[in-house]
Amino acid sequence: MGRSVLYMRLPASGPFHLFCGEALDLLVVGAGYVGLTTAAVFAGLGHRVTVQDVDAARVDTLNAGRSPIFEPGLEAAITMHAADGRLTFTTAVDSSPSPAVAFVCVPTPSDDEGLLDTSIVVSVVRRLRGAMASNGAIAVRSTLPLAGPDKLSEVIGEKGGPAVLVNPEFMREGHALADAGSPSRVVVGWLDQSDADAARMVADLYAPLGAPTMVADARSVVLLKLASNAFLGTKIAFVDELARLSDAIGADVTTVADGLGLDPRIGRAFLDAGPGFGGSCLPEQADAIAVEASSRGLRAPLMASIGVANRVHQDEIVATIARSLADGMAGARVALLGLAFKANTDDVRNAPALALAAALRARGAEVVGYDPVAAEAARRADRNLVTAASVLDAVAGADAAIVVTEWAEFRSLDWAPLAAAMRGDLVYDSRRILDAPAVSAAGLRYVALGRGAAGRLSSADVG
Repeated sequence: MGRSVLYMRLPASGPFHLFCGEALDLLVVGAGYVGLTTAAVFAGLGHRVTVQDVDAARVDTLNAGRSPIFEPGLEAAITMHAADGRLTFTTAVDSSPSPAVAFVCVPTPSDDEGLLDTSIVVSVVRRLRGAMASNGAIAVRSTLPLAGPDKLSEVIGEKGGPAVLVNPEFMREGHALADAGSPSRVVVGWLDQSDADAARMVADLYAPLGAPTMVADARSVVLLKLASNAFLGTKIAFVDELARLSDAIGADVTTVADGLGLDPRIGRAFLDAGPGFGGSCLPEQADAIAVEASSRGLRAPLMASIGVANRVHQDEIVATIARSLADGMAGARVALLGLAFKANTDDVRNAPALALAAALRARGAEVVGYDPVAAEAARRADRNLVTAASVLDAVAGADAAIVVTEWAEFRSLDWAPLAAAMRGDLVYDSRRILDAPAVSAAGLRYVALGRGAAGRLSSADVG
């Protein structure tokens, strides 16, 4: 199969530096986070991009100049590139003229066994293989399981036709457009080394973005993608355990993380303790890589423990809340501030807030949540969840308020009216973003995850 070939490129003038070569016709299949950001970036590089999706309502929304997902800067980019004719949206499955490259950005959800389901990807690749010119390329940006390259090879069958490649994304929701326009790295993998030239051609499309670029075999690339998210999940689970240990001994987890981050072998990124990790990538892929290892007869205890550690951490947060309420959890009203799995997105897939809500209800609590953009999505994901239109409405009559998502608006809340509206006095800050003295000055008990005794303030401490 050959060794990976690494190309380092000098940075271009900016993340949307105009492509200096020929403008190409590109196709993006799937109008989700990955598809829309991929399309916006390549349209910004001067290419003509068609986005195809089976959801007619979603396509209508896009053609009306609106983004169906909340992602900073995405709607403006869609509107701009649609107006200049470089970005179009359609439900039509055929493409004319035949695209030089088709990017497959469709879901690979977890199945009942915890494996990533490639059925949609396989279906799309099979269709594109029959529709595209033989000198084109199909680049799968959807996250694939370890067996993904083998499944794609079965679709290809005999040689001939457009090359099928893997081209995973490395974007963070809430920063997806910025990450797509200024990627940490570009990786393209071939299923057969005879398609290495096609892989380099796809990699060259990203050249104006100035990112380090790797062209390698598909199996290595797929494992690289899964391993990246599994490792990030490991760092988060590790620092979350440190946060609870800090509380137990009276240490400050932020100080600990800062010190760890000074070690260049470790780094500071993803060492901010919180209510656990969520989203569509880390939880599913951490579990999937462990399941795939087990299916191959491999013992991988570290991989298998990532998801377990995340779930245990969330259970321990609920237990901490229960111990902090004088009358216990049964019959208590708890407000969850933030429902999206992270700030600057409306994505609630595997959101810590939903896990906390279920665990709180299981202990007999009444739960009400607030989120500036994700309330509707949260209600769809959890039919038992009650949501409020404002922070004030959420905390009204509450015995405890838990900050779950690090939304900027929570940092500057006026706590006096919120304290007056609450029945109890507990404010639990799982993100350590609140103005602790202001919370305490309003007569509330402030408790911060991972801050030990220093993260526990009452009105007596500031009065």
